[in-house]
Order: sequence, then structure tokens, then C-alpha cells
Amino acid sequence: MSMFGMSDPNQTLSQMIRYFEEQRYEMVEVMSSEFTDLLLSQKSRDAAAQTLLVKGLRILSEVLSRRKKHKLAIKASSVLQRERKKLEKMLFQSAPHLLQKLTPMEEDMRCIGTVYLASGKKRKAVKFFLKAHKIQHGNLLAMVSVCQTEGDATKHCKTLANDVQQAGPVILENGQYWLKPEGGAKSAQIDSILAIMESCIQKHPECKEQSERIRQECSDISEGITAANARLQSAMDTLQPKHDYYEYS
Repeated sequence: MSMFGMSDPNQTLSQMIRYFEEQRYEMVEVMSSEFTDLLLSQKSRDAAAQTLLVKGLRILSEVLSRRKKHKLAIKASSVLQRERKKLEKMLFQSAPHLLQKLTPMEEDMRCIGTVYLASGKKRKAVKFFLKAHKIQHGNLLAMVSVCQTEGDATKHCKTLANDVQQAGPVILENGQYWLKPEGGAKSAQIDSILAIMESCIQKHPECKEQSERIRQECSDISEGITAANARLQSAMDTLQPKHDYYEYS
């Protein structure tokens, strides 16, 4: 294991993340397998080692899924859930202030759902996507995943429309249109959202209303009628002084 610099596990982890971003998946699989095996073999792990293990398992399950090793990916994601619970218990007892620094649970639930989806287990995938949405209401990415997985038969279009309404105005950022929920949920691009809602407009008037709103706001932004980030502009406007201070001097 020393060949991967395990004398410094944090450095090894950073290296794996970099290789993953560079799509060097075969190398990442070898590294993350050995990394997690070594940590799992240490029976008395402290919170720092347990944190490294959970991060390593997260990478391992995703890279195995990318490499179409679905049974191994599902197994790794099950170990991830088990070891994450252990880590939460450790931190709750020794350093509860660190719990909020963990990767949000809903992100892990969504990633595990993606692992099951890639393996063809759609019902199991939906179960995890719905868990992610239950943990964090308004989680657009989770609800989009549910609707896409279930296809035309989905009964969750109305929930997606409600989430879209709660997410507020469309934002233009880096040449893409996004919805950014205020509750901490991740941003979602509008393309997949529109595709789902516009396929449900006959059944759900909410979908028609929200898809039309999104298209109108995109048009208003592109024509310069509204700001690229209306929420930010509104916040800045409230900071503007109401009077010119110099008129009183």
C-alpha cells in the first residue's frame, strides 16, 4: 500500500479524487479498494480514520459503478451506509459539532440510488432518491431522478412542480439556466426539469404553470428585462441607501 503513499492517507485520498476527476477510473478503483480494505482491517479506528474510510467508500462505490462492476458497487454502497452510521455515532459522542461538516446524508442517498439505477434496479434506486428527498424537502436533483427513473408512469410530477415553485426565480450562471433552492439543496439545471414537467402538463396544471414560468423567466433574462440573478439583485437593492447622503451635507 505504500506505493500509493499510504504513509499519508489524506494525501492518498486527495490523489484518488484528482484521478477520479481526470477519469483515470482503473487506477482509482485499485487505489480505493486497497485504501478501504486497509482501513477496514484496522479494528479500532478513531473518528479521523473512520472519516477517511467513509470518504474512500464513497469514491469506491462510484468508481465501481462507472466501471460497470455493479454487484461490487452495490456491496461498497452498503458498506458505505454501515460505516457512515458508525462515524455519525462516533462524532455524536466525541465531537457533535463536526456532524454538520459531513457530506449531507441526502447526497449519499442520491449517489447510492444512482449506483442501483446503473445496475438496472430501478425500484431500489427510486427508494433511495425518495429517501434523499425526504431528508431534504425541495431537493430538486433527487425528485428529478425519481421522475426520470419512473418515466411517463411517474406520480411525482406534482411534487417536482411544487419544489420548482419553492426554488424561486431562474438564475443564469456560466451560460446555463439554473434553479437554486434556498434551503441548502444543490442547484439544478432547468433542461431536465422542463422535459419532465412538459410531459405532464395534461395531468397536472401545476406542471404547466411552472414550466411556462421557467420559460418566461429565461426569456426575460436573455432579453435583459430581468437580472441574471434576481434574488441576488433584490438583496443588493435592499442594501442601497434610500437617500443620497450628500444632499444633507
